[in-house]
Amino acid sequence: MSYFKFLGLPALLLVVSLAIFACTTEVVKEVEVIKEVKGDTVEVEVIKEVFVDKEGVTRTREVEVIKEVEVVKEVEVVKEVEVKGDTVTVEKVVEKIVEVEVIAPPVGAPKGHVKLAAADINSPNGLPRFCTAGCAETIYMSGITDVLFNAINKGGVVTTDPMIAVSYVLDSNLEHGTFSLREGVQFHGGYGEMTAKDVEFSYNDANSVTNPESIHGQAGDFAPLIQSMEAVDDYTLKLNYRNYDSRGILHRFSSFWQTAGIMSTAVFEEHGVEGMQDIYVGVGPFENTEWSQNGKIEGVAFADYYGAVGPEKMTLLEVPEGASRRAMLETGEVAISQVATKDYPGLTEKGYNAQKGGMFNTIRDVSMVGNYWETHNALTGAALTRDRDTSLPWIGNPFENGDYDETTPSMVSSQKVREAFAFAIDREALVENLLGGLGFVNHQAYLAGSSPSYQAEWDWGLDYDKAKALMADAGQSAGFEMDLWVGTGELGSEIGESVGAAWQENLGVKVNLIKTAYSTYRPGLVARTNKTPGVNICGDENKSNFPYDWAHGFVKSSFSAGGYGVGQELPYATKSYSLMSAEPDKAVREELAAEFYTNNRKWANCIGFFEEPLWPYWDPNQIESWDMRPQANGNIGTINNINLVIMK
Repeated sequence: MSYFKFLGLPALLLVVSLAIFACTTEVVKEVEVIKEVKGDTVEVEVIKEVFVDKEGVTRTREVEVIKEVEVVKEVEVVKEVEVKGDTVTVEKVVEKIVEVEVIAPPVGAPKGHVKLAAADINSPNGLPRFCTAGCAETIYMSGITDVLFNAINKGGVVTTDPMIAVSYVLDSNLEHGTFSLREGVQFHGGYGEMTAKDVEFSYNDANSVTNPESIHGQAGDFAPLIQSMEAVDDYTLKLNYRNYDSRGILHRFSSFWQTAGIMSTAVFEEHGVEGMQDIYVGVGPFENTEWSQNGKIEGVAFADYYGAVGPEKMTLLEVPEGASRRAMLETGEVAISQVATKDYPGLTEKGYNAQKGGMFNTIRDVSMVGNYWETHNALTGAALTRDRDTSLPWIGNPFENGDYDETTPSMVSSQKVREAFAFAIDREALVENLLGGLGFVNHQAYLAGSSPSYQAEWDWGLDYDKAKALMADAGQSAGFEMDLWVGTGELGSEIGESVGAAWQENLGVKVNLIKTAYSTYRPGLVARTNKTPGVNICGDENKSNFPYDWAHGFVKSSFSAGGYGVGQELPYATKSYSLMSAEPDKAVREELAAEFYTNNRKWANCIGFFEEPLWPYWDPNQIESWDMRPQANGNIGTINNINLVIMK
């Protein structure tokens, strides 16, 4: 038996005096009923709550019940007792004991309702194969489900932290690896314990190798890496590599980047392909109650979660307008918000906290889409059919003379046009005007300028005269008209307007901004039919916190065919990724990385603008603390590990 000590409420003492009255007068007294806590101490009893899960198994959980003892003192009035000719009123005290059960949250129990705002909560789908880009990350970043490993900052270095996997062992032949899974992990809704079969299903249903109809956000990313996932027993999972990748577990099997959320085979067996798409059952800290398109994601603390859950409830709202998200934070409507970089100083001055735990600057850039310079899929060897439209001045065709030739007329002229674009960007003005001076100039879309490995010769710099000369050499001194996709976001439009104005003024290039949703632009990138340059399209490697020696070039090469790509397939990128991903020696990988950046500087395929720090802001009046983890994914404003929020 344990005891929970309340602050003592002093008992109110009723002072009753004897009143003596002469003759036969009847006295009636009003008596106050007193409640006190016995000894200022309340007993706590632990009881067992019994319930039956989805599989019909009876389980129990402990609940603390406070036994609050009330003492009620009543005064009984006795009338007119004759004492030697006088009437005396006498009080008789009757004590009644009443037990009242009060459910009290145990120490460390979830408390409070955390509300958050992000620009986009993406399109929901509970079946891995149809959980497309955005959904694939949001489903675990919001806490609906978990992944194999979390990320953690240890001494300034990002590494993995056990989540549903507690360890990973790589076989010496680099052909497979083995995950040991956490025991006792439960699915929401009483769907039972998670086993290796559920993890196998989650990956194999998403991977386009094991499920060709998959359009999961990582379907094409898993394809060159994973041959299959294989359940060995309930708590052992075998990763069969298709091609070993030196970037390791942090890259494709942790929350740091992009991976697969773990979903239930039992849900799939019960509801099938159609039914599971609208069911969001996972193993995460929040049991989902709503995920509405363009609306909100809402969940309550999962009582059987294996880890910590701070808030009792979470609500993540989609609020596209940056000004609205800031206002919601300032008025207390939300406790955490994705806000525009230019709003950081004002919010900081008002006492709001920047969450820098993500360790993340995203590199804003432009991809010169349409340059498909490969003829065969680097992964499968299959012939590629690509339209190389050299009527567009930034697109080159190395096969104009038959075999691959980097000196064909279109290759030479398009290189000069792309370089002219790169030299005609006032990056410092962009940082000052669009980010309020809080960002950093960038030239290489896949490498932070502050990296110790960065080389000054990879810069372009600002040189309008050189840009004009390059345009003239390319036969484009009169300029031309072009489309530039900028998406529906505020920053993309601002970049397009600023850069487009400079190109028109200095190069005679009239830029038409295409402000359509990414969901309408992306299919052309996947199919390799897109030829419209795009702002912020040089992902997925445009992250300042990606290690320098990670394999580069995947999304710029035919390795990614069938999945996301940047609208370009480049032999130097294919070489870089092929050699770096299989190379165990870090020094060799660093040499290959330098070669990759040198080639991108030469050909100007992906051009950097600036680095933007991504810091969600939170309200210290509502939140005690928040242990957000390192993150390289920009979905829901990089917000992650919401379960580690401690509300006041």
